[in-house]
Amino acid sequence: MNFNWPRLRHDLKKVFVSVLLCAAAVPAAHGKPKSDTKQLLERARQKYYNLRRSGLIEFQADIKPNWKLVFTGIEPNPTAMKVFEGLHFSVALDSGSKLRVNHYADVAPSDPQSAERNERIFTDMDQAVSRFLATWSMFMLTSPFPEVNNGYKEVADGYHFLHKEPGIDVLTVTDKDFMIIEIKVSGAGFTSSLRPVLEKTTMGFILRGYDATHEKLSSTRNTLLEVRLDYQQVKGLQLPRKVNVNTVYDGKPAQLEYRFVDYQVTVR
Repeated sequence: MNFNWPRLRHDLKKVFVSVLLCAAAVPAAHGKPKSDTKQLLERARQKYYNLRRSGLIEFQADIKPNWKLVFTGIEPNPTAMKVFEGLHFSVALDSGSKLRVNHYADVAPSDPQSAERNERIFTDMDQAVSRFLATWSMFMLTSPFPEVNNGYKEVADGYHFLHKEPGIDVLTVTDKDFMIIEIKVSGAGFTSSLRPVLEKTTMGFILRGYDATHEKLSSTRNTLLEVRLDYQQVKGLQLPRKVNVNTVYDGKPAQLEYRFVDYQVTVR
């Protein structure tokens, strides 16, 4: 196959590595809250739109990447684009919030090199979508507020919720209305920050995107990530329609965009 796969692979990696680093920085909390913060945390959770409370049981959808945007600035190659457009992805979320990202190719690879190329793209895209959904689901399916809690501080303009997990400290900063301004995570050798973009609606706060940074203290290869998403209404629920990712990794910008189409949704 006559196209510059190493160059394409490099540009894909800039996007996918950035998405993975930033999304992985925000842990999922678990356990029982301390009694002195239980009521406050419950008030905070009720401020957010929640798909489970709204009746979602499970869904599945196809995912359509915008490959032309990924390769902006690279000379268009019809052969390469045909390969990428022949790769298909889908996502399924079950009633237990178990996530599966599936994929297949229109045409079976004709040689080991092509098979390896496809598998790398499948792996990278699967992980990028999974990591995005892990962050998205924290706001839209479960709760961005920690269950494990080491207390909170009421400050002049809001609240600081604190909790620890093995090897990391997490600080969640909100305003007086419990709108999250920033989630800060720090551990051995790194610091990360997630700043959600929230829309206040009659249904509660809805996640419209987030900005994130991930800094390794031993490296200058810091990561910046900007994610924005649109929604569509399916069976009365707000579900993702399009995700746009702008990232800077190792000083180099890159973009990724994909759409969720052909939803199949089960509600109560």
